[in-house]
Amino acid sequence: MSRIIEFIKAKKKTIIIAAILLVCSIAIAIGVHAQITSQGKKDKENEQIEENYQGLKNNFQEIFTNSINLEATAKLNVNYNELIYTKYDINDEKSGKYLVQAKIPAFKGTSDVQKKVNKEIYNTFAKEILKIANNATEFTTFNLNYVVYVNNNIASLAIMCTYKNGTNAQRRMIQTYNYNIDEDKLLNVEDIIEYKKLNKEEVQNKINTEIKKANNAIKNISNQGYNVYLRDEESEIYKLENTANFFLGKNNYLYLVYAYGNNNYTSEIDLVIF
Repeated sequence: MSRIIEFIKAKKKTIIIAAILLVCSIAIAIGVHAQITSQGKKDKENEQIEENYQGLKNNFQEIFTNSINLEATAKLNVNYNELIYTKYDINDEKSGKYLVQAKIPAFKGTSDVQKKVNKEIYNTFAKEILKIANNATEFTTFNLNYVVYVNNNIASLAIMCTYKNGTNAQRRMIQTYNYNIDEDKLLNVEDIIEYKKLNKEEVQNKINTEIKKANNAIKNISNQGYNVYLRDEESEIYKLENTANFFLGKNNYLYLVYAYGNNNYTSEIDLVIF
């Protein structure tokens, strides 16, 4: 009888141990499955982010529609018709001399800040067109378009100009302004970083990574014998605080724009988007 009791006890112990091991195995399997599922979901999200990021880059040239893009995320009562407009609509051609197609924007307001911006745009672009019309010795093409986005109380104006003179390489120039509508002032890049609640160090790291990636791609093309524009990765222009051109686009995306044609004969640009 005692042997039977001992046998039953041993059997129960074995069953309990087996049950514990089974529960542990199930728990481990669930944990592994959850981890794999979570990683898969994260990888998919990263792929979607990268796909969207590349889409924004690839479609950059198409955003310049010479209008206020109403798909931005303004949250205040903005009278768009009284904000920015096409002040000069130029479509002029002289056989063998030049072809100019330009829509030059201006703020409609009369504040000192708005007047200053308008004067700078005029001096940069309108005066250049006058110079082409009066002094072009080689055939020159000049195209200018702009776009405006309004996100909350910030109106971002981005201007893109392509300019080719004679046998020189085509230049692509970008000029941007970010205007606080409520406070009647221009915002610098650090103001926008604060508005977006971004970490400066993380932003700088992404700038460095994207420029390095772009330069590596260009180097590969250069090694194949093509004439390309190589970046100086150590240049001061890539320091966040020195970033001259930036704007808030659709859905509050922040574009940091490195347009090398602003100072050189090239159409190369790098975009870092947040």
